[in-house]
Amino acid sequence: MFLYLPEKFDINEWTIIALVIFNISIFFFMHKRIPKEITPLIVLLSISFPKIMDHSMGVMPFDLYDLTDTNKYELFDLILYGAYPAFGYLFVYFLDYFKLKGKKLVFYFLSWTFISVAFELLLVKLHVFLYTGWKIVYSLPVYMIVLSLTFLFYKFLIYYKNYKNNKQINEGE
Repeated sequence: MFLYLPEKFDINEWTIIALVIFNISIFFFMHKRIPKEITPLIVLLSISFPKIMDHSMGVMPFDLYDLTDTNKYELFDLILYGAYPAFGYLFVYFLDYFKLKGKKLVFYFLSWTFISVAFELLLVKLHVFLYTGWKIVYSLPVYMIVLSLTFLFYKFLIYYKNYKNNKQINEGE
């Protein structure tokens, strides 16, 4: 079978379900601050980073951690990817809302990094991640890189959207 069912339905499956529900509620109930053309791209990016990590660092030859109960690819390993989009979306949402620059932007990145590490530790305690060689300290630079790339991607998308809009306005004159 390609997707295995959980051997037992316990705290990690309930955690994943709660996270997916949280993600869905974020997109339905939050004020739509991010342009509708950009939101799906941020969502896809937020799913892509963990998927790349899970399918490179979580398998042989590294095999530094497992998702959920076993090292087999379970149904809830797939569902877990529905728990990631709010991370990138909220990061970009508040970045746009506060319009941070300079030292405040650096503090924002550091705050999100530590929040992310704390949340990852919670997921380890709830058995969503099972470390087999990974250490939480490894996550610090990973989150800094992911947040930096998300920031640059968002800035590029905003720049491109504004450039395209200005170009259309100038061509319309």
